[in-house]
Amino acid sequence: MTGHSLLAQLAVSAVVIFLFVVSLLGLALGAGLIVRSAATLHFIELMNRWVSMRRALKPFEAPVHVPGAAAYARWFGVLLVAIGAYAAVVLVGSFDVQRLALLFKVDPRYSLAVFGLAALKWLLVVGSAAAVFTGLMLIFFPRAWRGLEERANRWYSTRNLEIAGDTVHMSLERMVEANPRAAGGVILVLSLVACIASGLLLFARR
Repeated sequence: MTGHSLLAQLAVSAVVIFLFVVSLLGLALGAGLIVRSAATLHFIELMNRWVSMRRALKPFEAPVHVPGAAAYARWFGVLLVAIGAYAAVVLVGSFDVQRLALLFKVDPRYSLAVFGLAALKWLLVVGSAAAVFTGLMLIFFPRAWRGLEERANRWYSTRNLEIAGDTVHMSLERMVEANPRAAGGVILVLSLVACIASGLLLFARR
């Protein structure tokens, strides 16, 4: 069994177990809504307690001033060019993903780990190229770099997005409260189907 097939099998098993557990919880919820509607609705109300993130995220809304490049930025640019170019050459010439996979006894054609290593390699190469570009900008085009810094350091408020995500939507709960037994019957039937299907997938293979 290859590493890819083992990983796929573990992922499928985890999904099936998750569906089976959720379907059991759905059976309990549906039965509770049918048999003891008031107690189950009270439990749902306790579980639906709203916790606002507005105060926790408020410090992130404060604008922060980031100083621009200093007078010694050109020397720093030379350092960035040297380190970035060296890292890019080493990564392209010496980071052999196929050989590294064979070293760990992994099939390089079908392994997700090899794909992850290749993605990491080229991500580091792109980062090294970005360091070279930044260094060249600091050396030869300091004014253009300062303009780029000003645009990149512009403060954008996420308050509108935060408010939209902080809004409570209780329409489904209101429907369940209006017809608890009917909602419990629907939840019970759907959970029973999911429980049988996931149970067959989970226990039939053993």
